[in-house]
Amino acid sequence: MCNTRVPAGHPEGYIEAFANLYRNFARSLRTNETTSLCNDFPGIREGVRGMAFIETCVENSRNSTEKWSELKE
Repeated sequence: MCNTRVPAGHPEGYIEAFANLYRNFARSLRTNETTSLCNDFPGIREGVRGMAFIETCVENSRNSTEKWSELKE
């Protein structure tokens, strides 16, 4: 058990997947290329959309009514 590198339950390639993600992000920063097939990480648009989703979830969790707020895009 002391020779394993990933937590129990994680498949082979777990570490390599993160390494590829970080490598591709660093490569895009170095080359200033944003249209490559290797851009497999979220951009600003996805980040803003994710934050809107989280804010809507928090707002709905505080709301005691049965009607939920719509997701703001």
